[in-house]
Amino acid sequence: MNAIIYCRVSTKEQAEQGYSLDAQENECRKFAFNKGYVVDHVFVERGESAKTQNRTELQKIIKYTIENRGKIDALIIWKLNRLARNLSDQMQLIENFSTLKIRVLSVTETNEMNSSGNLMRNMIGSFSQFENEQRAEMTVNGMKQALKQGRWCWRANIGYKKEPDNTGKLILVPSADASFITKAFTLTETGLYKQADIVKELLKDGFKKINEKKLNVILRNPIYAGMMRNRWFPELLDGIHTPLISKATFSKVQLILDGKRLRITSYKRNHPDFPLRNFVRDPKCDRKMTAGWSTGRKKKRYGHYHCYTKGCRLNVKKHELEHRFQEHLESYHPNQDGFDLFEAILHNVWKDKQSKQFKDQNQIEKNIKDLTAKKELLYEFLMKGTIDDETYKRKIKEISEEISTKQIEIGEKRIGMNNDFDGCLKYCRFFMTNVASNWATGDIDLKQRFQTLLFPDKIYYDNGTFRTTATPLLFKLLQTKHPDLSSLVAPTGFEPVFSA
Repeated sequence: MNAIIYCRVSTKEQAEQGYSLDAQENECRKFAFNKGYVVDHVFVERGESAKTQNRTELQKIIKYTIENRGKIDALIIWKLNRLARNLSDQMQLIENFSTLKIRVLSVTETNEMNSSGNLMRNMIGSFSQFENEQRAEMTVNGMKQALKQGRWCWRANIGYKKEPDNTGKLILVPSADASFITKAFTLTETGLYKQADIVKELLKDGFKKINEKKLNVILRNPIYAGMMRNRWFPELLDGIHTPLISKATFSKVQLILDGKRLRITSYKRNHPDFPLRNFVRDPKCDRKMTAGWSTGRKKKRYGHYHCYTKGCRLNVKKHELEHRFQEHLESYHPNQDGFDLFEAILHNVWKDKQSKQFKDQNQIEKNIKDLTAKKELLYEFLMKGTIDDETYKRKIKEISEEISTKQIEIGEKRIGMNNDFDGCLKYCRFFMTNVASNWATGDIDLKQRFQTLLFPDKIYYDNGTFRTTATPLLFKLLQTKHPDLSSLVAPTGFEPVFSA
């Protein structure tokens, strides 16, 4: 009679209880010898769980016994739970091997083929299943408790690593990649960058683990704001690990990703060689000019801006149009007296704004405390059975969304209050007094932003000069040689605009 042997052990069992693979195989071989079986083949399963039949060696056994139908008489195992911990799986496997006329024999348990033997095997299988389910429940309960305590139970996310705290328990701590994660959120929060551009920036900085798909997963993960999301709990849980970004930043990024908040992503309309293409218009047909390179004698290249409307003959050399445009920008130079008065007015407006923001911030913080108290009260109602689970989840979701909105508001208030006002004014003065040189030295994206800022409507090129239908109000005011005080007083709702 021929028999095959199946040995299986998990790493934990081998370490804690000594169920080594060698020991199992030796016991199985002794059993085979005593029962008169010749060992045909030994299958060894290393570290795979018995919760499923989709195990490497078990699948090999099934294939082997089918291919050698009639040649194998028994499958010898050290214990029935080596075959399967689930009773139904265990019985199914025994039945399947039985159809191949193969007996499943246990070295340490009864193999009697009668009602008593079947009852004993069923009881053993039930206890194995009970033990497995109990272990799973204990693991889940332990993980739930750890989450409530603010501990992340799974593998560390990119930007974090796991290290023991002063109690010896593992906790998330920022890794060497943490700064890249922070930068990704900071760039996204501005609304100025596409995700593809952010990936390029991070790769340029040396972050080799990133791509667009991974970036989107990162930006959606609340773990970086010190919060944890899990299917066991309807609301986000606060973690005890160090956050890489603020909750306000995370909430703001979510709104941008969901399309609920303005995204100011740049649109590169032109080739870098032609910053004025699709911007300057032909006064005859009111169409935007295009541009391109042409090749002359000796393969020398010439750049031209031209109108593509049939019948229009506007054609300007690249260097000429761009030189004229830079000269035109030099006319946008603010009057010094006007700028000094403008700064004084801004300082007054800023002080009033700071005072109001401080009051608003205190009110929002109070609102967040009230909403947090409501969440705790809802949990008490759930525990007492006053509300059902569905009502609790729905209400918690509503309150959590409201808290997120408030956190965004308070985050923006803090950004406004913490801005370097004098530094912003200094940069504003530098920008407005050096418009032409800033445009000339900027990259294509910066040039296009300047152009749109300075000429929000249409700009035309006609016989060597530029004319426009609208000039920014600020430049109009600051270019006044003798500014009228009444014209510089801040109108209702006037606020200085600064980048966040």
